[in-house]
Amino acid sequence: MACDFCYSANQKAFPAEVNIHFPGLNQLDKPTVWVFPLLLICLDCGLAIFTIDKADLRPLVETDSNGESKRMAA
Repeated sequence: MACDFCYSANQKAFPAEVNIHFPGLNQLDKPTVWVFPLLLICLDCGLAIFTIDKADLRPLVETDSNGESKRMAA
């Protein structure tokens, strides 16, 4: 598979920890979301891509722009 940015085939997968913070000062008290994806990194240009599991994606989807849970707001 070629890099989406520079088209190099020089890529390698690395395990990672990613701590996702919700944007905005009004969301500083919102818990962060930890995910543990496999990063695919282009060793020529540095482009890194990863996919988040559906279970880990759920807290991100269920939070609106005000940091409120969409389930609680409904």
